[in-house]
Amino acid sequence: MTRQEKGLWATVIVLTAGVLVMGSYMLFSGEGSRADSPSGNGPSPAVATIQDKAITEDEWVRELKKRYGHEMLMTILNRKAVALEAEARGIDVTKSELEAEIDMMSRTYGSKERFFTEMEHQLGISEEELRIETTYRLLLEKIATADVHIDEQQIDSYLEQYPDQFRPKKQLNLSMIEVASEAEANQVMDRLEAGEDFADLAAEVSLDEYTRGDGGKIGLVEEDDPFVPSELMEAALTLEAGDIAGPIELEDNYAIVYVEEIVEPKVPSEESIRESVRKQLALEQSISLTELEQQLREKYEARIVASTVTL
Repeated sequence: MTRQEKGLWATVIVLTAGVLVMGSYMLFSGEGSRADSPSGNGPSPAVATIQDKAITEDEWVRELKKRYGHEMLMTILNRKAVALEAEARGIDVTKSELEAEIDMMSRTYGSKERFFTEMEHQLGISEEELRIETTYRLLLEKIATADVHIDEQQIDSYLEQYPDQFRPKKQLNLSMIEVASEAEANQVMDRLEAGEDFADLAAEVSLDEYTRGDGGKIGLVEEDDPFVPSELMEAALTLEAGDIAGPIELEDNYAIVYVEEIVEPKVPSEESIRESVRKQLALEQSISLTELEQQLREKYEARIVASTVTL
C-alpha cells in the first residue's frame, strides 16, 4: 500500500467514524431530544462563548443535526438492516476473522500497535471505533458474497496471473535531507559524521518542504513506493537500520538518506492468501456494498419519518 492509498483508506475511516461519533451524540443523547423541544425545562447549558455570548448545547446539536442528521440516520438504518439480514441468514464475524482483517490492514504499517497509534494520533480514531467499522464491513461483505461460489480453479488461475500481489514487501522507515548541490550534501555528511542530529540538520537546511518540518522524516514506506525518488530508494535498500548514506544525486538536487528502521512483513499463509483471493473474486461478482445496503433498507422497510430531517 502506498502513502496515497493509506491516505485514501484513512479518509474513509475518519469520515465514517466522525459521522458515527457526532450522530451518536445527536440522536441518542438526552440533550439531542431537548434541542427539538423549545418548551423544555429552560435553556440548555453553554458549550462555548464568544464576546460573552453563549453558544448553547441546543444550538450546537441543532446545527449538527442540520449538517449530519440525514447521513447519521442512514448509517443507523444500514446497520440495523444488515444486522437483521445477518441474523436471518445465520451470518456473523468471528473474532479470528476480525483479527485477520486487522492484521492485513496493519501490515503496511509494520505492526498493529503502530497502525492503531497512527489512526489515534493523526486521525483521532480509537482502536474500538476501528474494530466496529471493520466488523460492519466484513459482515456486509459476507452477506454480499453469501450466494457467490468461487471454485479452486478460479483461485489457482488468479494466483498464476498475479503471483506477486500477496507477496509482502520490505518496508523502510526513512528520513532525508535534500540540498541544492553535491558540495552542500558533502558538508551535511561531514556535520553528521561530527555528531550533529539528523532531524535538526534537516529542519535547518533541507529544501524538501514535505519533510523539512518533521525533521526530514518520510515515514514507513514500501520498497517500491512510487512517491519516493527511485535513486533515494535504491540507495536506502543497500543500507542497514541506523545507516546514513549520501550524497545521492536526484533529478534536480542531492540528498542524504537515513534508514531508521527496516520491517520485514510476515509472509501470509497459503490458506489466508487463497481466502483473500476467494473473497476478492466473490466481491467482484456480487452487487456493490452500497447497493446491498439500499436493498436491505427496502427489504426491512426502513423509513425516515422525522420532520426535521431533509431527505
